[in-house]
Amino acid sequence: MLTEEELKALSDDFTQFLVVQGIDDDTWRKMNLEDKEKAVRVVEVFSDTVLFKVYSKIQYMSYISDHIFSIFKINKASIDLILIKSTDPTLIFTDEASLYGLLNSNPGAWELYSSSKELGEKLTDEVHKLTTQGCEVSSIEIWEELYQFHKKASKKASF
Repeated sequence: MLTEEELKALSDDFTQFLVVQGIDDDTWRKMNLEDKEKAVRVVEVFSDTVLFKVYSKIQYMSYISDHIFSIFKINKASIDLILIKSTDPTLIFTDEASLYGLLNSNPGAWELYSSSKELGEKLTDEVHKLTTQGCEVSSIEIWEELYQFHKKASKKASF
């Protein structure tokens, strides 16, 4: 569910959503006073609608920790993953910008993995899950850089 702050920022959109649902201002105020559960369900539906719209526009996501960097390419019905795992405790991933240089200057200090997962209709659910696990929106540039690195390191592309 969207936070209070997010709902405030989307108040005009929420008002339009209520109108489309056939809920005028008086009905909404009455619902908030007399049937809070129903009001919460309406907000949940609105939140799902907003999040679905946002998630369906995301194309790349990444996750970075000290010893793991993952980047995801969100396709229409699947997600591709490139994962780099540090095998050297002194090789620490701090951000996307320094990743390529770290990998090139530390050969043999990391392992490279890739996979693809078909999701079909559950794609936005997976994007939501990645978001709640700490993934952030990334860029095509980072994906392309690591895809080319993966292709060179493995002598083939797996997607």
